[in-house]
Amino acid sequence: MSTDLNASSWTLFDKIMYGGLGYGAFCLPSDFFKVIIAILFPPLGEIINIVEDTVSDTFPYITWDSIKELCTYKTLNVIVYSFILTSLLYIPGLIYTLTNIVEKERKVTYSLSNQTLYGGPGSTNDTVDKVKSASAKVESGLQSSGETVGSGLQSSGETVGSGSESAVNAIGSLF
Repeated sequence: MSTDLNASSWTLFDKIMYGGLGYGAFCLPSDFFKVIIAILFPPLGEIINIVEDTVSDTFPYITWDSIKELCTYKTLNVIVYSFILTSLLYIPGLIYTLTNIVEKERKVTYSLSNQTLYGGPGSTNDTVDKVKSASAKVESGLQSSGETVGSGLQSSGETVGSGSESAVNAIGSLF
């Protein structure tokens, strides 16, 4: 058995049944326990989803900020709504709670991606500045040649005008 473990030929079932989860990479999603709790009792999963950001890592884990967050009108409304839907044969409350968990995770992911793309902590706006300057060059090139954007496209058989060439050069300078 130990040779199978070292050769990484064990399945996840084997690792759980016979041990060996510590012998390799085994990752759980960040919302794994939140989803398990939501499956057991959806309103409790909703409470954990709401309080997740305000819970402390040290004792006492729940602070006044956590309680204040739970007692706002919006969060009480969400918890009561989840409880009512759960009392209607469990499945509607489960779907509502799991949707809220996924929606919150998407908002966090989207806000993190916007910070790294558009000037968040540790990033620069070089790409945004390059795009703005290239678009300004394109506009100035088209205006100085007296062409409109559609004129080069409408004339068949003609060569590309000087305004279009400057637009291509400006875009090419990005890369």
